[in-house]
Amino acid sequence: MSVGRRPRARMALGKHLVGAPPWRSIPHGVVVYEEYDPADRTTYTWEEWEVLGYENLDFWVEYDHYTRKVTLYRPLEVVERLDPTHLQEGQWLGVTWRGQTHQVRVDEVGVGRIAYLEGGFTYDLQLGQDVAYAELRGHGFVLSVEKFDERVLDVYHGVELDTAGQKAHFGRRVAPRNLRGLVLGLVIALGIGGLGVACSQTVEQCTPRTVLAEPGGVTTTTEQVCVRRSVFGGGGGLGK
Repeated sequence: MSVGRRPRARMALGKHLVGAPPWRSIPHGVVVYEEYDPADRTTYTWEEWEVLGYENLDFWVEYDHYTRKVTLYRPLEVVERLDPTHLQEGQWLGVTWRGQTHQVRVDEVGVGRIAYLEGGFTYDLQLGQDVAYAELRGHGFVLSVEKFDERVLDVYHGVELDTAGQKAHFGRRVAPRNLRGLVLGLVIALGIGGLGVACSQTVEQCTPRTVLAEPGGVTTTTEQVCVRRSVFGGGGGLGK
């Protein structure tokens, strides 16, 4: 596999994630999807971790490589049959669960191809397999519909987790840090610091001062006037 397709989240198969009670889970499978967008000629990737734990349910933790968002999904039984291949972006529809109908908007539909697999899954996943999906957004939540084949059609209820939410559920931030931003900030800081040090370096220039004695006396040099100047000279102040 290419390095770019490997998972990036700070999670490890078989290693427990212990968050605030009662959250305790263990990842046992990870899959990386890729999808090529001909509109901008870009291949987008995201990863999904199947996690077993609290409430004895199989959760999915998604990390989007492009948006850097972490979303926690849990299985959801809905009344309607939602097929991502029959949905269109921008479409509004009602989805019912637990006796209540929620209005959602189809935010995205597409087909992701499995580019990386590791661990075990409750589904029979295959490398190179195409999986149709749709994301439906409501007020404060997102529904993910995935169609693995004609038999497996799942709906998951998702909530995006910020850093505090990740620590509460998993005991740590699972989204990788933005190393590019950190490196850029460090370079800028070092550059400004170096400039400050350089600008603080000065040289001392001394000009003799001549003192005249009383008329008829002797002219002597008794002291010097010294001025400290930056090695770069120039800068503000009054003009000549």
